[in-house]
Amino acid sequence: MYQDLLLLARTIEYTPIGIVVLRTDGKVHYVNRFAEQMFNQSRETLLGKIIDHSVSDYTGKVTWEEIWTAMLQGELAEASVVIEPPGKDATVCKVQSFFIKGNENYQDSLALIFRDMTQDIRITDQIEKKNLEMAKMNSELIRSNAEWKRVSEMKSNFLSIASHELKTPLTSIKGYSDIIIDNMKDKLDGSIYRMIESINRAADRLHKVVNNILDVTRIEQKRLRLKPELLDLRAVIYDCIDELAQFSLKRNITFTCNIPDSLPSFYGDKMRMQQVFTNLFSNALKYSPDGSSVWVSVSLEESDKFHIIVKDNGIGIDKTEQKNIFYPFYEVGSVNSHSTSYSSFMGGGTGLGLSIVKGIVERHGGRIWVASDGVKENTFPGSEFHITMPVQAEIHWDDDETRALYIDRMEPQSYIEENLPHVDEKPTILFIDSDREAVEIARMVLESAFDILVAESGESGLTMALQHKPSIILLDSYLPGLDGYRLCRILRTQEETRDTPIAFFSAGTQNDEIQKCFASGADDFVVKPFSGRELVDKIWRILMKKKEGQFN
Repeated sequence: MYQDLLLLARTIEYTPIGIVVLRTDGKVHYVNRFAEQMFNQSRETLLGKIIDHSVSDYTGKVTWEEIWTAMLQGELAEASVVIEPPGKDATVCKVQSFFIKGNENYQDSLALIFRDMTQDIRITDQIEKKNLEMAKMNSELIRSNAEWKRVSEMKSNFLSIASHELKTPLTSIKGYSDIIIDNMKDKLDGSIYRMIESINRAADRLHKVVNNILDVTRIEQKRLRLKPELLDLRAVIYDCIDELAQFSLKRNITFTCNIPDSLPSFYGDKMRMQQVFTNLFSNALKYSPDGSSVWVSVSLEESDKFHIIVKDNGIGIDKTEQKNIFYPFYEVGSVNSHSTSYSSFMGGGTGLGLSIVKGIVERHGGRIWVASDGVKENTFPGSEFHITMPVQAEIHWDDDETRALYIDRMEPQSYIEENLPHVDEKPTILFIDSDREAVEIARMVLESAFDILVAESGESGLTMALQHKPSIILLDSYLPGLDGYRLCRILRTQEETRDTPIAFFSAGTQNDEIQKCFASGADDFVVKPFSGRELVDKIWRILMKKKEGQFN
């Protein structure tokens, strides 16, 4: 029994918790060793004394005397206090109490258990500080994200408006020049005809720049959409080389190809892949000296990956610039600074091509990088562009993809007339469009096979549609007054036009614009500037679908 009591006494004495026993008058009757350390005073100093000068309530709401009196009376079981011992930093403690009932041998007492919470509070404070910092960072991120979305939306709106405003006059320039080239060659003086051809080529270049800007935006917003099909990589590459033949022959630059005949077919977007190789090949030609060569090789790695290399012996790319060339609007150095008396370079551009190439390659599940020893005076170290691309890339079909870049050159009027649908009674097309030039070009292409009606505002278009019940309605999204989207929704609610095929006829080619068109009830989309062939094909398909009952 004695040994047990001794063990209990030593346990209380050496436990790492402060234990203090007070008499009913508040004077200290017992302290253990840990309590001595907490108060930074010896047992002899503390015994028989009241310790209210050393302890205060952590909340600051009551005095220590009120705390222990409430504990003594059983009104308070625990409290948080700060011990402020002489010559030592303050300690934050949680105090728990229990009453010890006295008898004839000893008085009533109050036992206090002090648990040091300083480290816990310090950690809690640090956590709260970190939480505040994280909350601040999160708030800043939310603001930044909101600002990014606002700027992104502003950019998208700007590009939408800019592309529409640029493509609207392009429709007239391109359309009229195509008609003149295809149908009036024999009636024009040679110099005038060449000027018309120059105008046509300039319109094509401007159209390409506008589309490149839109492509960069789509890539940045991860909205580049593809029309995948089974492709022959060898054929795609040779088609691009043939397209640049006139340019390469003019500068006596030859293409040397090492492409196996037995390459597997792969799933990809033909137009986009042609865009990749045309850009890489034209860059190789631009930055290479006359009389040089461009090498193209394709190999199959691990049986499931193409490795394509496009190499030139041109001016090279400085190592400090190689990491930047795939960013939009970045151009490699000054072309003139690399020119020598032994070579003639043809450079320049918008700095968008390689960023678009990278976006297309990555959209096909591939990777692109450049290797070059840099630019060296009077030598031509050249550059190598490497592409690795899976044979079986997972690419989803996008039915709503804009056809802006799929426009073929306008075919001769003979083709158009041969491919217009021949019916006993002329169908009626209602154009609702304030762009008179675009409508006039469409009229010239279609009037031999269709009756053409024209309205220049949404309100007048609605009236004419209900009155004449046309076979097809083509409307612009940008209309004065009642815009195209609202007009399309209204037409879909009217009995006279509920089942009438409707196609938007617009220069707006942002993905969200096209989606808005289909969401408003449209059946198809014709992009300005348009080609005669595309317009004929669209209308033919719409008529066939209507005949087969697909619009009902």
